[in-house]
Amino acid sequence: MKTFAALLLCFAPALPQGPSDRGFTPKDGFVPTQAVALAIAEAVLIPVYGKSVVDSERPFKATLKNSVWTITGTLHCVPPDSPCPGGTAELRISKRTGQILFMTHYQ
Repeated sequence: MKTFAALLLCFAPALPQGPSDRGFTPKDGFVPTQAVALAIAEAVLIPVYGKSVVDSERPFKATLKNSVWTITGTLHCVPPDSPCPGGTAELRISKRTGQILFMTHYQ
């Protein structure tokens, strides 16, 4: 029991100290670049829609507006510029927190 108490005291300074301990937020947010937004989008989309669907919608495009990244897939029509059935994924990710704000796959 003494060993556990000593171990606990050893790590006590690393434990949160209460409401004033808010952690670290990077100056440019947790999703500072288009590349990070795209990587997060693919990591979230693959478990939901499958790798083959995600691969078929590459390249993905990420745009930033009001600190929210909007990521959309590319719909490939044959022949190009013709109407085609289907849709692509869309996600919105908070630049500051990395939270997924919205996710869907259009039909």
